[in-house]
Amino acid sequence: MTVVKFEQPMSATEAETTSKSEVTRAKLIDAGIRLFSEQGYEATSTRQVQEAAGVQRNLITYHFGSKEAFWKACMSELFGHMTRLLRPAIVQSKDIEPGERIRFLIRRFIRASAEWPESTRIMFDEGRCDDWRLEWLVQHYVRPFFDTVTDVYEAGNLGRSGLSVIQFYYLLVSSASVFAMAPEYRLLSGKDPFKEDAIDEQAHVMAMLLTGGTGE
Repeated sequence: MTVVKFEQPMSATEAETTSKSEVTRAKLIDAGIRLFSEQGYEATSTRQVQEAAGVQRNLITYHFGSKEAFWKACMSELFGHMTRLLRPAIVQSKDIEPGERIRFLIRRFIRASAEWPESTRIMFDEGRCDDWRLEWLVQHYVRPFFDTVTDVYEAGNLGRSGLSVIQFYYLLVSSASVFAMAPEYRLLSGKDPFKEDAIDEQAHVMAMLLTGGTGE
């Protein structure tokens, strides 16, 4: 005989406590993403994050257990956003002509990078360090993205351009530097890289340069 268990609905107090806990976690993660992307892992203390989030001390330990676990939660949130922005474009473009598919995905990558410039800042910093954080990022996010880029590169026969897949990949990810280094970009160009016309221009130019097409 199968026993069916019915979960008891949460009381109003339990629901309020859960809601407050989720809000606190979100505040901590938002602050953590910003500070890790601006200062790096070693220079960012849990106390700084808690102060920036406007929450009580020791709540990172309470909610996440350790600074390492908290960093992973922040990276999962950040790169999860990037994945959610790019995955629909990858699926939607499967039946598009290869050349146009590549240009379409390049434009989507540029737009996602403009929305989440912290991802590029993190990789500029962590990509220099041969340690557990880079290994974790590569295993969970960088390698799957590189594999997708490789599939697109091979489907579009981009090897004929003389670019290897690794060269194509780094040219693509480097194109997001205009958003990661926005203050420098503004000083040099007098423009805001996050304006719609600037994002469109960057997307168009990179699609053209990386495929040898028109970028249309």
